[in-house]
Amino acid sequence: MNYNKIIYFFWFLLLFANCNAYSQLDRKDNAKLNSDLVFLWEGGKKNRESNKRIFNFRPVGSARYGNHFELDPGHGRFITKGLNLRDIISKKEWAMEIVMIPSDTNGKIISLPFAELTQKRNTLSLKSKYLARASEVQFDVNRHDGPFHFVISSTPSGIEVYKNGELTKIIISVDKAPLSNELSGIVVGGDWFGRLYRLAVYSSLVDGKSLYKSAQSYLDSINSMIPSRKVRCQLKEKTRLPRVKDLGPYARCLVYNLYEVKQVLEGDLTVPDVIAVAHWAILDRNYVKDIPSQIDKEFDLIIEQYVLNPQLKSERQFNDISNFDAPLFYDVSVPEIKILK
Repeated sequence: MNYNKIIYFFWFLLLFANCNAYSQLDRKDNAKLNSDLVFLWEGGKKNRESNKRIFNFRPVGSARYGNHFELDPGHGRFITKGLNLRDIISKKEWAMEIVMIPSDTNGKIISLPFAELTQKRNTLSLKSKYLARASEVQFDVNRHDGPFHFVISSTPSGIEVYKNGELTKIIISVDKAPLSNELSGIVVGGDWFGRLYRLAVYSSLVDGKSLYKSAQSYLDSINSMIPSRKVRCQLKEKTRLPRVKDLGPYARCLVYNLYEVKQVLEGDLTVPDVIAVAHWAILDRNYVKDIPSQIDKEFDLIIEQYVLNPQLKSERQFNDISNFDAPLFYDVSVPEIKILK
């Protein structure tokens, strides 16, 4: 356990240094960039202010926060409650700033009252109520080059896209299904397995190069990703699944299982022989599918060190295992839930 505390201490120092560097941006530049900011959300702080009111994203289904408190929707979604951005529909100019790591598969990234962004393999597609003749704008993205900083702007001459501070080439194509949603707020996710770290909406045009420059230290902090390991291990002890009513005011919980490691399949080979692993058991008050439960059966798990995932500390947790000194890990595989009827 002391080993875990030491790792956590140094990881905390790294995050603090990166966040502190980001907070020291030139105030004049920020004031200019944020003069028409109508919504901002950034990983690390769950609440964000829009028009002097506080809004946050609420996880729905199997959506989770990542270790930078970024949005990791997976098979679920994140939604805002009480937020109304429909005013922007009437504006001729707007801009959207996004920091993200794309998915390996297709999915819906973000839906807003005035635009929708989806991923189709290595292409991002934007539909907007400003585009005539049911058009959509497409631009390339490489999943393995992230994180990416995008600034997407609606200008009098059309859509402009800045990728990592550079104006990028776009392709305009005809789509038979124009954008027709009736949203007032924001939805993140729709079977999308990427990560969203920052989302800002502006009611006028902004400088894509300047925004990228101002976000540089934050992007550097995202680059310090936690290494995961894939291990084959044998289940030795398990925690009984709690009843949903046992959660009280919580909507989600983790359970701990004890494993004997048989083989490291990918990643750092220095994995202890016996480990405790935290699995999601309930998300959005629904049970997660396929939690390891058969004693002595072998399972392949993708894990990270628990102490490097501070977003888990506030979650409801259940632990029935007997070995309290076993090193703790977190199962980072994408969960699916069983909808209770």
